[in-house]
Amino acid sequence: MKKKILVIDDEEILTKTFAKLLEKQNYEVLIASRAEDALTMAEEEDFDLILCDIRMPGKNGVETILEIRSLTQSKGRGDIPVIFLTGFADTKLEKEAQTLNPIAYIFKPFDTIKLLELIQSTVHV
Repeated sequence: MKKKILVIDDEEILTKTFAKLLEKQNYEVLIASRAEDALTMAEEEDFDLILCDIRMPGKNGVETILEIRSLTQSKGRGDIPVIFLTGFADTKLEKEAQTLNPIAYIFKPFDTIKLLELIQSTVHV
């Protein structure tokens, strides 16, 4: 069975790139461009990993992951591993993100090969 990854990012070009890259590696990829979409998907699907942008319109990535984790814990599914992505240095948000024990906090642009290695070591394909 394919491992399922949720990509949450408001940059359409980036999400399409992630989808192509990860699907070539035999992952199932779902895309959410807004926090609300991600929450709906998390209610309906079980994910092995979430890649989440920190800065998005509306709810930021930290708020989104907090809500997703609250939802999955209430359903007895536990915490989904998360990798935060950002194109901006924001010390306050980075500190908030670190409290969620992410697998990584990665700055854009990132090294695709290293990101794939990190994903593979996290979800054990």
